[in-house]
Amino acid sequence: MPDSRIPKPNPVLTSAKAEQLTRHLFHYPADLVDTRRLMRNFQVSVAEVQQALDWLETHNPAPVDEIHG
Repeated sequence: MPDSRIPKPNPVLTSAKAEQLTRHLFHYPADLVDTRRLMRNFQVSVAEVQQALDWLETHNPAPVDEIHG
């Protein structure tokens, strides 16, 4: 079920795998600490990770410091 709170990434700029990774990181930003595990679990390339990070940077509602305090 899609989460209506998350704006949909532009399909021209991102692959389906990068979109899955983006949605995961939107909900679990702390998982970015272990990027290699994410790359393995989502079977994404370095370029797809960068696409996800670029999208999150422009769509993140609050800086991480504000979220975690």
